[in-house]
Amino acid sequence: MKTLLKVIIIITLLVIAAKVFDVAHLRMSDFVSHGVIKTMNIDIDAVGLNKEECEAYAKKILAENLIEGMSEAEIAKEIYAHVMIHAMVNAMPESIQNTGIARRLNNSTANGIDLEDFGDTFVRQIAYNFIWIVG
Repeated sequence: MKTLLKVIIIITLLVIAAKVFDVAHLRMSDFVSHGVIKTMNIDIDAVGLNKEECEAYAKKILAENLIEGMSEAEIAKEIYAHVMIHAMVNAMPESIQNTGIARRLNNSTANGIDLEDFGDTFVRQIAYNFIWIVG
């Protein structure tokens, strides 16, 4: 019973967060009708740790039609979140950097920022919005 209650609370919080952060729901039809999903990788050091630079990079990505199905704001938030997480992990003391979660976070950002058409998962989009606001 406690597990079911926890699941219901988590789902409720995710739905509320999605509405607050205006996260789009991805439909399977978006992927099916699109055919081929484009992806790209941005070097983690290519973008500075400020929102304006992330917005400019996002504008360039859209202008060059490198990614589809995402707004400029969604792309900028995803880039910013990855750069912020990478900077935070690298600023931690080595004893914390060697923990499992810190290593996973570092590994997921050290190889660059992966973008794909229609954006990332629902939960990650909420996290990107949160990091953008908290900055």
